[in-house]
Amino acid sequence: MKNLKLKPIAMIALIMGMSSVVYAQHDHGNMNMKQDDHGMMDHDTNMVKLNDKNLTKAYMHYTMINEALVEANSEKAQKASKMLVGILKKYGKATDALKVAEDMASKSNIMDQRIVFSKLSTAFEPLLKENVTEGEIYKTFCPMANDGGSYWFSNSNKIKNPYMGKAMVSCGSVKETFKSM
Repeated sequence: MKNLKLKPIAMIALIMGMSSVVYAQHDHGNMNMKQDDHGMMDHDTNMVKLNDKNLTKAYMHYTMINEALVEANSEKAQKASKMLVGILKKYGKATDALKVAEDMASKSNIMDQRIVFSKLSTAFEPLLKENVTEGEIYKTFCPMANDGGSYWFSNSNKIKNPYMGKAMVSCGSVKETFKSM
């Protein structure tokens, strides 16, 4: 008699467990990918797509570097730079950006990384400007960065300065917006 009672209970437990897994996967798929300030990337609600999947991935790695510099995390910046190098090699149409990304990947000091990130942003502009197919990219400028000012790109118009550290994280302004035509 005990065996008959255990089988339905086991079946109910199994069904409930499977339902929880399916629900969790479904719910995870519907998240808008926004992470808190401790996450590596802050996608906000503005997902950006470019006209080539490798270029989109390259921009994603660029934003990872940006976020790591905002956090003053040189290890994350270097790791994201190495990933960017790999994607730019696959993309094959960004020689200038690849050279700068390789330089960035060789740097482990946060101050050196911030200087090279300015050069990376300059090299990235032609890759982004006419290639946005979804979302918006904000070209942002800080007049105090790197002795004369530096640009960077972001998915958000909220200023998170990668050059100045936490004391001046909101220094800068949006100068241009790239979006699909």
